[in-house]
Amino acid sequence: MENSDFLPKNEYEMCGFFEDLLFMKIEKFSPELGSESEKLKLRLTDKDTTLLDKTGILNRIFRRWFQTTWLYEGESKHFKGATPRQELARLYPDLENGWDFMSVKLINNNKGWNIAPCYFSKKWLEEEKNVFEFGLKNLKNHKNEFVEPQLDCEFEVFIDWLSRAEKVAGKINPKMKFDNDFVKYLMLFFETIPSNIILNCRIDPDFTKEKFGKASFNLREYIFYLFKNQGRGKDDYWDIDDVFFNCWDILRGADKSLISYGDVIDIGNRVQKIRANKSFKKSAEVLYRLGVAFDRYFLFPLDRYFGGMEVVWSDTQSFLNELAITINLLKNNLSIERDFKSERKFLDIGDIAYDIRYIWFAPSTSFRFLDSIYRYFD
Repeated sequence: MENSDFLPKNEYEMCGFFEDLLFMKIEKFSPELGSESEKLKLRLTDKDTTLLDKTGILNRIFRRWFQTTWLYEGESKHFKGATPRQELARLYPDLENGWDFMSVKLINNNKGWNIAPCYFSKKWLEEEKNVFEFGLKNLKNHKNEFVEPQLDCEFEVFIDWLSRAEKVAGKINPKMKFDNDFVKYLMLFFETIPSNIILNCRIDPDFTKEKFGKASFNLREYIFYLFKNQGRGKDDYWDIDDVFFNCWDILRGADKSLISYGDVIDIGNRVQKIRANKSFKKSAEVLYRLGVAFDRYFLFPLDRYFGGMEVVWSDTQSFLNELAITINLLKNNLSIERDFKSERKFLDIGDIAYDIRYIWFAPSTSFRFLDSIYRYFD
């Protein structure tokens, strides 16, 4: 019989691993610690977990964990190792191209809090049309709730935002028609991506309408280029460094004070350069905001709201750092003491770096559009 260690784990086992990390159950891996593990300052209490459940960010944490390369062996030429999602796709091949979808939820039973899987198969989703329309239907029936399959705190806000965009688009082109709600909302979403990313990068304070319009148009063209020119193989990823290089050129076209991409990503003497060089400091802030905005306004909705994007992260340490910040926020009622003046002197990014809703938006290593979206355009 094949060694069970090499068999792909199912969704329940995946939730078990995620639960162990989220709740810091280190006694499973270090039994010698025994009761000492209960004294961990970063261990979530019942009160902390209740607050986590109310925030609706659990699946933002899970998304990062599920798509981070924790596994050593992988087949991609774009990154080393493999993700839990890729391992689960060995068991459920339809997950690979977005036909299946997975979320998780917190369950409080007699034994305490547990993570439970919410796995939606291709057959199930086809009965509901797709991930997005299933969530949209549930939202209409359950307002002000975290609805399946997205189970996210801002899905309702996202729909409201696109509905407003639809009204504006309708005034511009009254004859605008779409085949179905999925395509309608997806195309409306694509039109909003560039402006949201540009505005949230906080570039030139003297940003004119002309500069904004040109930058938004160029970014729109580039995003559609990515969508139209991606290969359809399972390893046809876009590498984020290449993508950000091109995005940075677009931003520099609108703000000449930004330094080159090569210079801003150079980690040598980074702290000293931020403190000594205003252009470097500003560029570092814009780059950080680009990383968050690109995920928040582009990759994340396609991934979690439309079910049509696979994102891969390879920085496991960043995940652990952000988990520590999240737990710290939960233990302090979502607010921690900070020296805003000192923070802004170094990097003015505290508004997103310490907001529990945005912590889990971050630059990835690679990403790819999935067949579950392409099928509507083939």
